[in-house]
Amino acid sequence: MPIELQWEIPAPDDLTSIEALLGRVAEACFHTEGIQGAGFAIRITDDGGIRSLNRLMRGIDRETDVLSFPTVDYPAGKTAAGCPKRLRREYDPYLGCVNLGDCVINLDRARQQAAEYGHPLSRELSYLTAHSAFHLMGYDHMKEDEKAVMRDMEERALASVGMTRDAEPVDFDGLFAQACEAMQRAYAPYSRFQVGACILAGDGRTFQGCNFENASYGATICAERCAAGNAIVHGARRFRAIAVVGSTAVAWPCGICRQVLREFSDASMPVIVGAFGKGYEVRTLGELLPEALTPEDLGVDVGTQSNDH
Repeated sequence: MPIELQWEIPAPDDLTSIEALLGRVAEACFHTEGIQGAGFAIRITDDGGIRSLNRLMRGIDRETDVLSFPTVDYPAGKTAAGCPKRLRREYDPYLGCVNLGDCVINLDRARQQAAEYGHPLSRELSYLTAHSAFHLMGYDHMKEDEKAVMRDMEERALASVGMTRDAEPVDFDGLFAQACEAMQRAYAPYSRFQVGACILAGDGRTFQGCNFENASYGATICAERCAAGNAIVHGARRFRAIAVVGSTAVAWPCGICRQVLREFSDASMPVIVGAFGKGYEVRTLGELLPEALTPEDLGVDVGTQSNDH
């Protein structure tokens, strides 16, 4: 686990499992930055606790949502990925990782901000964790250009774990299980390589697909496009996530499937890919298809093209 979660206030019953989620968020931040073997401590407190700490450490006598205390002193213009030697100096044999520092999250403020923004508390806690993680890796937001870079990194990391800005978290396990189910129905007499896919649409519906081959090999349809066709014929025009599974190996979407998916989603969409019985990993569609040609480039709003009745 890349984080050590410490509660300075009693842990609410609805947040007893939050450590696993915040651990995934931290791992996503490290992956987005391009570092491995790192970790940090997260302390959860309330308005009074963070106000006292803010006054003690920064001389500011007021509440805030999150505080970050990095252990690494980064040179100007450098972040963690560009400072491997400095990171190695912070290796903690007791923790078994590079200790990036500490962050303190104010649960009272997190609840308030989640209500203000209209998204779940889990999303707000995930955002505050990501925000602090990138501070601990040398990012800042005092200048507009720096703020834009930091915000982009935060959103990429959060999207890769299904924590988009305005939606409930994506159930990666459930979506992958549906892809595995669809894989069992694949028609692959030539390659013997079965692939299943499951798309989560913007309205919460899911649509399965499987690969089906043809004696004229070029007529073969991939599982991803099969699932997309299933979604489209049922009126879905926005995709939130897709899971893809191969029967004997990881089945990353081919180039044309990536372009088809980009038609109905944005670059932050999680793509959950694995092999049957061997787990999965997650990337964003933007990582798989950078600099894509999009409907927006051609002046089309896909959301207005729905045929829902």
